[in-house]
Amino acid sequence: MKFFTVLIAIGTMLAVAMPVSAQIAYTPIHFKQTSGTRPFVDVKMNGRSFQLMVHSSAEFYMMTDHAIAESIGVANLKKTQDYGIDSPGHVSALGKSVSVLKTLEVAGREQGDVPIEVFETPHPEMEGMLGIRWLRSQLVIVDYDSYRVGIPQTIHDSEKEDERLIGLGFQKLKMTWDARTERYFVTGTINGVAGRFLVSTVSHDFLDPAFAKHAGVEPGPVIDQDHGPTGTTVDALLAKRQITLAIDGKQTAVCQPRIMDMYAYAGVKAPSNPAERIDGTIGTDFMLANQAVIDFGTESLFIRK
Repeated sequence: MKFFTVLIAIGTMLAVAMPVSAQIAYTPIHFKQTSGTRPFVDVKMNGRSFQLMVHSSAEFYMMTDHAIAESIGVANLKKTQDYGIDSPGHVSALGKSVSVLKTLEVAGREQGDVPIEVFETPHPEMEGMLGIRWLRSQLVIVDYDSYRVGIPQTIHDSEKEDERLIGLGFQKLKMTWDARTERYFVTGTINGVAGRFLVSTVSHDFLDPAFAKHAGVEPGPVIDQDHGPTGTTVDALLAKRQITLAIDGKQTAVCQPRIMDMYAYAGVKAPSNPAERIDGTIGTDFMLANQAVIDFGTESLFIRK
């Protein structure tokens, strides 16, 4: 009897000593060129398979276009505004509507009665997006090092994953949530000039023209025109030279951002308060160069040392 008691005690000690892995459901990222490199994941909307962009700068839960919404039976659309473009610079007559999606499944995790926005984009290959409200509510981890998106079961699983990343040599940087704009930011410096940088899961890296000038980043040639969702068209210039961004005093991989007026792109006025301005955006280009992992549950940005 004592022998079995000892075995049980040893088993209990081993169970306590062994680290418990985080319970996270993963799905691969599919990178596509859609106005820059952007991450997409496989999903099911009302049981049908699609690929949606993971877009942390989008201020909604999720979206799709009118044709797909109709094909999967999204009912009771309520138009809210004139919004969305069906071709570059042309606002769609369909506008933006809101409704509820019966089921959304990502990485084998299914949700019911999901808020959805419906509007047009000029990219026929773009079937929809998962926005910042989905990322926050599901504690999503976007892993540009392993090319995958994870959905933790609980916040404790997010914390375990953070510990694993730190053990692998990643640096943990704190992101700041701005409830007014529903976006995350980090504070960084370029050429010793401090700025407020939007953390984005998508697209190129950008600098605001005024900040670029202040930080001594020379503009190079116009390399593209970007078309905003309200019908605006804005020139994008490539920075003349590569730059280095330091976040919380930690140097990151060099990049060559674009210089573009993001407020003109969005069709809105820049904030009068300088503290509320967006001085730049770190997007997919930055994330891939730094093998970054964004943990929206713990509000952390991880980069390789």
